[in-house]
Amino acid sequence: MLAPAALGVLLAACGSSNNNNGTNPQVRLVNATQTAALTMSLNGSAQFSNVAAATASAYASVTPGNYTVTVASSSTSLVSSTLTVGLGTGQTYSVLAYDRDGAVFPTVFTENQVAPTTGYGTVSVENLSPDSGTLDLYVVPVGTTSLSGLTPTFQFVQYGASPSVTSELAGSYAMIATATGNPNDVRFTLGSLAIANGEILTLAFTSTTGGALVNGVVLTQGGSVQFTPNTSARVRIVSALPSSGSSPVVATVGGAPFATVFSPNPGSYTLVPGGATAYSISVAGTAIATLPAATFTTGGDFTILVYGSASSPSVSIFTDNNQVPVGGEIKLRLVNAGATGAGGLTMYDNNVQVASAVAYGSASPYFNVSVSSNSTLELVEASKNMPNIPISTSTPDSVFTVFVIDDLVTAPTIIRDR
Repeated sequence: MLAPAALGVLLAACGSSNNNNGTNPQVRLVNATQTAALTMSLNGSAQFSNVAAATASAYASVTPGNYTVTVASSSTSLVSSTLTVGLGTGQTYSVLAYDRDGAVFPTVFTENQVAPTTGYGTVSVENLSPDSGTLDLYVVPVGTTSLSGLTPTFQFVQYGASPSVTSELAGSYAMIATATGNPNDVRFTLGSLAIANGEILTLAFTSTTGGALVNGVVLTQGGSVQFTPNTSARVRIVSALPSSGSSPVVATVGGAPFATVFSPNPGSYTLVPGGATAYSISVAGTAIATLPAATFTTGGDFTILVYGSASSPSVSIFTDNNQVPVGGEIKLRLVNAGATGAGGLTMYDNNVQVASAVAYGSASPYFNVSVSSNSTLELVEASKNMPNIPISTSTPDSVFTVFVIDDLVTAPTIIRDR
């Protein structure tokens, strides 16, 4: 799942100078987790202890040589893989560590960029998120609200790829990251980043719980660290109301409006304020009076399902996980918005049961299936013949949701979520 570069040494850029004027290498720990204090060990001995979340230690001098590096939370509930690095004479390093699904992922930056031309600063970008897919980064004037017609400063920024560097006139800029080739699919926004004369900055992206959005960390070579976590969540609206009628579904979450949705076509993910709890749903112009309580956690992906009858609709909210599946497999989930029987829905993948008794208005847990160009999903509801679903799961690391809407009236809808 994780490319080797994510656990190895990443050079900030090629160059011959650094900020270390001494002999021994200098190293610091940058804790980019959201909640956990971290301890970093070199060759089994703690070098930095209990560095708080979203903080960085001071630089420390160590003896030149090869080291095994491990990072763990102070409670040891989060532990990293071991990586081996060479710390060279006169060099300066930052070890950036972030957490993802119960593990810590450290990356070592060698801070050896050459100072830029007078009047300029430099910016490089590192995509450390295995979940985001490739990203475009726009370095634009502060206050920019539309990326239409603009060319990304950094294009096709892949996970674990070698960094690229650009020089910018000293000043303040907005940093906006989007999915590659889609300026409307915004994944990260930093409203203002000051670039000083001669300053050397690296913007690193790390994973979020939903998978698509990214958090940011700005490292100044030999200087400060700025933590810029994402402030948004992503939500989509799915209407599973009877498709035989015209029942437009309109929604807002945290004040953010959504495009009108009609059954059986799920809407697209829309950015909303992270942590929002207030939302509204209307069907054919009538607001749904009673809605389940929800918190749309920052960095998360969510689905709001509207189902039942148009005159008395129900609402369910699901937390989506669009992170990369383990082992290069395919990840799926079943949402039952059509089968009302007491036994719910059961699903098989090529005759292997993968979801069981998924109740009406509920979603199964995610499950992994093997990569296949000719797979068949079979739905089973007690005393009914349900349609088989041919599906191509030939693209590894994909995530799908199967929506069953209107029982046998409408064929199941399969949406590729990543």
